[in-house]
Parts: sequence; structure tokens; C-alpha cells
Amino acid sequence: MDLNDFRNRISEIDNQIIELFVERMRTAAKIAEAKSAQNLPILDSSREKAVLRYVKEKAGKEFEGYAETLYQTMFNVSKSYQSELMAMKTLLSPEITAGNYGKKSHIKLLVINGPNINMLGIREKIIYGDESYDTLLQLLAKIFQETGIKGEVFQSNSEGALVERIQAAYSDGTNGIIINPAAYTHTSIAILDALKAVSLPAVEVHISNIAEREAFRQISYAGMACIKTIAGMGFQGYVEAVRYLVDHIASQGR
Repeated sequence: MDLNDFRNRISEIDNQIIELFVERMRTAAKIAEAKSAQNLPILDSSREKAVLRYVKEKAGKEFEGYAETLYQTMFNVSKSYQSELMAMKTLLSPEITAGNYGKKSHIKLLVINGPNINMLGIREKIIYGDESYDTLLQLLAKIFQETGIKGEVFQSNSEGALVERIQAAYSDGTNGIIINPAAYTHTSIAILDALKAVSLPAVEVHISNIAEREAFRQISYAGMACIKTIAGMGFQGYVEAVRYLVDHIASQGR
């Protein structure tokens, strides 16, 4: 490419960024309206922070500062816009401004963890970090309390036990499932079939980014029955999964 080619390419990319940002603003407005109708908090800074971390990781060390500045500017514009929406008369309920999910107390989520998740903090720290499974349980208890929902966490190293717990969710009042099948992600059609059988909205979570790991980890059977997959965000992925599933269930009027 010569200089003009590079300039043309930059212009093309800029146009794509502008189009995507405008679409993001439009979607933010729709989300704000939908959340107000469901009595949910409009601003979600935790999500924006998580996205910013991902942007910086993708940019790499060389462009980390530039990527952060650019994204922070875009986020501030979006935040300002959503704050203006919050100021509208129709969005002034105390529950919204306080970020209270009070009316979501009827929601019950089941978090399922597969084999070796109980060994977090011990196993392959370079991949999974040094935080323990107990730390994960504490984090989940905190997000359950913050969102005002009921939550249960189940872990097993046995495929059969995982299948049986999924099946039990059909009749125990569970509204949605968050599942990290661990190694069974790539092998268990039984877990896939169980998720399909109960037909509850499910979100797949992985602590590491399985898309960047070994070839045999590139297939996810459980993911085929999930409405969303969150990977590579560490323990924060569970938090994002809870928030996403609560919003999804609320939007469905369940």
C-alpha cells in the first residue's frame, strides 16, 4: 500500500467506527427505555469497564493508551446521553436512580460449574489465575445480593451429576442457568441434551478465552443450547452472565 491507500483505508475504518457508534447510541436508547419499563438501572458502568479491559487487551501494549483514551471518550458520550434519559420525567422512579432491582426478587438463577473448577487457585494459575473457588463463591453471593435475586451454585466433577442437576432445574423454580461445563464443554452431548430438554435460558461462561486455546477446545456442545457465551473475562464473566440473564429474563416477563 502507498500513502493514499493507507489514508483511504483509515477513512473506511473511521466510517465503520462512526456507523457502529451511532448504532450503539440508538441501541442504548432502546435499552434505557426497556430498562425503565422493567424498573432496572439504566447505567451499567461495570459492563463498560469490562469492555474497556477487553479493548485494551486487543490493542496490545503499544496502543493500549490510545485505545483507552478513544474508548473512554466514546463511553463518556454514551454515559452522558443515558444520564440525560434518566433525567426525563418518565424515568425518575427511585428504584431506577438507586440502581435497585427490587422487583426481580422472584428470579432464581442456577450457576453450574463442571470438573476441576473446585481446584481454582491451584490448577494452571497462568491460565485460570490464583484466585480460589471460595473467592468465586463469594463474588457470586455478592452479585446475587446486589441484583436482589435468588441464586444457587452447584459444582461437580461428574457428568451424570451435572445432567441430573440441570434436569432438576426444570421443576425447582429456576428461571435461568449459568453454566461453565469446563472440560465437558468439548465432549458432553449429554449436557447439551439436558439443557435443551429443560428449555431454560442459559449463558455459557469460561474463565479463559477458549477461542485462543487448543484446537480440541474450539467446539462447545453446551454452548449450542445457550443464548450467550462469555469467555476470557475471568471471574468477572460470571458477574456479566448474571446481569445479562437477569435482564433477559425480565425482558421476557418471566
